[in-house]
Amino acid sequence: MIKGIYTSASAMRTGIAKQDITANNLANANTTGFKRDRLFVSELIQAGSNPQEQTLMEPVSAARFIEFTPGSMNSTGSEMDFAIQGQGFFEVTGEDGPLYTRNGRFLRNSEGTLVDPLGRAVQGDGGEISLPEGLINVSSTGEISVNGTVIEKLKVVDFESLQLLKKEEGAAFSDNDDKAGLTTLDNAVVRQGFLEASNVETMQEMVEMISTARNYEMNAKMLSTQDQTLQKTVNEIGRL
Repeated sequence: MIKGIYTSASAMRTGIAKQDITANNLANANTTGFKRDRLFVSELIQAGSNPQEQTLMEPVSAARFIEFTPGSMNSTGSEMDFAIQGQGFFEVTGEDGPLYTRNGRFLRNSEGTLVDPLGRAVQGDGGEISLPEGLINVSSTGEISVNGTVIEKLKVVDFESLQLLKKEEGAAFSDNDDKAGLTTLDNAVVRQGFLEASNVETMQEMVEMISTARNYEMNAKMLSTQDQTLQKTVNEIGRL
């Protein structure tokens, strides 16, 4: 019975974590380049030497992971909007090192540097990209031309182990431990005048939120019932 109480309580705790993730996904449904979070839930059983001694030591184990499936490409017509077709990330300069993002909504700052919406410098093959005034054109290979003259190429990278990346502000990711396996993509396809939408499916998230709420309510009722039964058992045994 105590095991049942622990199982229900653990499931409720997991439900709260799942609701937090779902709420954050919904809040970023319109964030360019955002990647939704998911929760992997499993049951772990520790077996003793005797099958009769199997115990559920940690009924529910939950691990958070990022779903990196691409979002849809939306045409904006802006010469300063870019999207990567297929795998890859743009690289920008963060306060604590390089950051990587699928959000290609860039702009030219007052100094002529190409930056992201948070003012972080976008990286090219040769470092920060300085844009002179003029007509900007970016080829499918990421080469940047101003008034017909090629000045730089957008740096596009990828990783061998995406789940080792850490989420940062502005739909960006970091690999401060250099464990994700950074590689440069020389054949990446860049689309000018497009932005990648969030990969959050609003309807699916709403359904999951309702389902999680119902499961939480069910486990709460089970917990209450088991608690009442345990109290009754203890009180009755105490009178014997």
